[in-house]
Parts: sequence; C-alpha cells; structure tokens
Amino acid sequence: MSNKGMIVYKEKFITRIKNFFKNLFVKQNNNIQKKLNEEIQITNKNKDDEFLNEIKINPKEIDLISKKDNFLKQINGNEEALNMLSIERLKKLEKYYDNIIIENAEKIKKMQII
Repeated sequence: MSNKGMIVYKEKFITRIKNFFKNLFVKQNNNIQKKLNEEIQITNKNKDDEFLNEIKINPKEIDLISKKDNFLKQINGNEEALNMLSIERLKKLEKYYDNIIIENAEKIKKMQII
C-alpha cells in the first residue's frame, strides 16, 4: 500500500457552526473596539488642541505689560518724572494704584481668615 495522496480534513457540522458564531461575534467586538479607539483618538486630539490654544500668548499683551513695568520703574522715586506727567496720566496712575491696593487688601483678608 502506498499512501502518497494528501489527507483531506473535513470539519464536523458542529465545529462549522461553532466557528461561524465565533467569527460573527469576534468581528462585532473588533468593530466596537475600532470605534472606541477612534473616539479616544479624537477626544485626545481635541484636548491637545484646547491645551495649545490656552497656552498661546498674545505678544501685544506682553508688550503692554512690559511697557507698564518700565514706566512704573522710571517713576518710582523720581519726582521730576511725576511732575512732567499730564493730569490724565496721573489719573490713570491713581486708578492703577487704587486697583492694586484693593487687590492687596483682599489678599490680606484671605490670609487673615486662614
């Protein structure tokens, strides 16, 4: 007897049914997982975009702040510079310092409560 032919494996009927249902449910689970992964990636991208938008700084605002600081340093202890200022600038300075005094008073109240 020569056994040169290939052996053909035939799945049983129950095995074929089992594999059918297994493939059916595994594909659904894979689709659900793919959708969840896509949603997670989208939300992560949105969070990254929000973070980048929050940390962007307007250079004009920085220029204003630095100009104010330089101006206040020049005026600090310099009576001649104060005398040269116009009434409008002096009123602006008064408002600025009034706001600073109010903020400091609020900070002091908060510290006393603690």
